Amino acid sequence: MAKKTINLTMAAAIDNGNGFSKSYIQFEDGFKQISITPSIFAPVSGQGLIPSFDQSNITDFNKGMDAVIKSPALQINSEYLIGDSAINSGNALTSYNVEANAGKTESDVTIIIPLAKIAYGALARTMTKTQSIPATININITHYVTCLPIREFSNLKKRESLRKKLSKGKHTVTIKSLEQDVKVVISFNLDNTSVYPEGILSQIGLIYSCDNYPAYRNDELYKESPYANGQVYAQSGNALLIDIGDGTTDISVMDATHPIKGAGVNTSLNLGAGTAAAAASDQLSIDYPQIGHYTRSVFLEHTLKDNKEGQTLRDKYLKPQIDLLISSIEAEVAKEFQKMNNDINTVVVLGGGSNLFTTKNKADFQAMLDSTNPLADHQQIWWIGPKYNQLLNLDGLRVLLTRKMQNN
Repeated sequence: MAKKTINLTMAAAIDNGNGFSKSYIQFEDGFKQISITPSIFAPVSGQGLIPSFDQSNITDFNKGMDAVIKSPALQINSEYLIGDSAINSGNALTSYNVEANAGKTESDVTIIIPLAKIAYGALARTMTKTQSIPATININITHYVTCLPIREFSNLKKRESLRKKLSKGKHTVTIKSLEQDVKVVISFNLDNTSVYPEGILSQIGLIYSCDNYPAYRNDELYKESPYANGQVYAQSGNALLIDIGDGTTDISVMDATHPIKGAGVNTSLNLGAGTAAAAASDQLSIDYPQIGHYTRSVFLEHTLKDNKEGQTLRDKYLKPQIDLLISSIEAEVAKEFQKMNNDINTVVVLGGGSNLFTTKNKADFQAMLDSTNPLADHQQIWWIGPKYNQLLNLDGLRVLLTRKMQNN
């Protein structure tokens, strides 16, 4: 039998993406846990599908998250279904509003999803070790690292607000999807809670190994790279990174891991794949009100259908919005090349939004970059593939988390 009360110490890195929350948890005994969860929650109602969570699925706790969350960072304490549980419930969903300018620091998603992931991660670890269910788990977060879009990160008041929300008081997550409730109490340390800029973190994740820091990265990612490994890439000169997310696109000019002062390192567009899909869905509902209004995620799912509907949604509705997104990105990138007097060796394109670039989009983008300096050689572009392009911010956070833990 497990103890009624379990005390755990852990460090955590969480990238709260507009579409998915990517998390890394390292326990005091060295055990590591990585999970990817849709950044969505829903209230529990009598009609909702309440998921079960038992010994058979503890390794995939994302499928059954149902918890009451009480936190000084939340105005309302309530019971929520989180991630896949919310999506499958049929209840009203709450996600990041990619069309709003409020940002992630103002959204309850930034609090609810990480707390649930930390709580369920701790429960999964405890149940695996003890083969029983504890009554209470007390968690001390020794180090917590997370990130914000560059424009939001640049606002000191906003990033300090997030740090204080997390570290003010204790957060209680009561897990409801078991034969008995489990109370999880989570405590953060303000001094060891850090916020970093998205996009720039990706550069750190490209250069260093998140599994073996301070070694340079040298895995399968570099098999499709212009460079042999992270060390060679770090020494290659200035790089311009374009991180196309769901709600924002961050543009960073870096020399290895050092931002170039005055070169637009704080450039962040309130545009991404999600805003493009949302605009396309809005137009669809205007043209066909009988269909109703698809959320951006549902709209994108329908565009993948191999039928007339999918083709129409791709060609008539999504393509024009993606073209507008790319045009906006191109305009900002051209400005950065001018600021840098074309002293940019490599353009790196990453983020989940880059997966929507067609072969023609890529060719047009290449032509645009070549035209910025027609006297130079073909501009080198490194397109990060879908296996890695959404995890690089988390990889960078893991590198910084490891460095903090080593320094202590």
